[in-house]
Amino acid sequence: MNQLPELPELQIVPTESLQLHEEIEGGRAQRLIRSLQSEGFLKNPPVVLRVSDHPERYVVLDGANRTTAFNQMGFPHILVQIADSGVQVMSWNHVLRGESPANLLQAMRELEGATLESTDSEQASAALLARRSLAYLMLPDGEVWHLPSSEERVARRVELLGRVVKLYEGRYWRERTSAADLDGLVKLYPDLIALMVFPRFEVKDVIEVAASGGLFPSGTTRFLISPRALRVNFPLAALADRSPLASKREVLEEWIRERMEQRRVRYYAESTFLFDE
Repeated sequence: MNQLPELPELQIVPTESLQLHEEIEGGRAQRLIRSLQSEGFLKNPPVVLRVSDHPERYVVLDGANRTTAFNQMGFPHILVQIADSGVQVMSWNHVLRGESPANLLQAMRELEGATLESTDSEQASAALLARRSLAYLMLPDGEVWHLPSSEERVARRVELLGRVVKLYEGRYWRERTSAADLDGLVKLYPDLIALMVFPRFEVKDVIEVAASGGLFPSGTTRFLISPRALRVNFPLAALADRSPLASKREVLEEWIRERMEQRRVRYYAESTFLFDE
């Protein structure tokens, strides 16, 4: 086995100390609860970032539904990975499948706080990058529509994006993708009716929105986190009881030490594709 680098920072924290940055997907928390209770362990801990002004508060970057599941189960504590400043924020785009986009376009025209304008993919991409636009929509027939907005406040822009996403939630099948190549996506999704392309934000934007109590729409932000602790499989029983936080952290330290001694921790430096998720 290759020599291990410095391990990701795993820590047990109060569940109530976590602040979500995005909305949760409806019904997913309940499915996670059933899965957690059946398996008896936390497979992949949520990834969080410390709030600089409040060192005992954390913003959840990845794992909103897992965090919600722990809250709903009444767990006082949760195992998390605390990320450092090297986190990068990327964006997800949404492949929409289902009925004609005509009703969606009409709803977007009526959205308060933004206007819907016809454009082309090059201009739409440039406006999005310059934050002159909230998002843009590409249709298989070549039409491109964007939502110009002069709003400069990040929290308000995120709120408007949330309204855009709610226009198609429950009406269209939605798939996340990092691609913005419509031709390639049409081959993958023959029933694609539109591609919604979102802007990229910065870590400070995420912290600012979360600190103000705002939420990004679900499935619009993604984070590049390295190193990442996966398949940790920490027992839920060690998190569920009401013993003091300090004693649980001692249990975690011993648990990690044992796995290191048993050579059960592996490090993969190369990019990895998992086909069993």
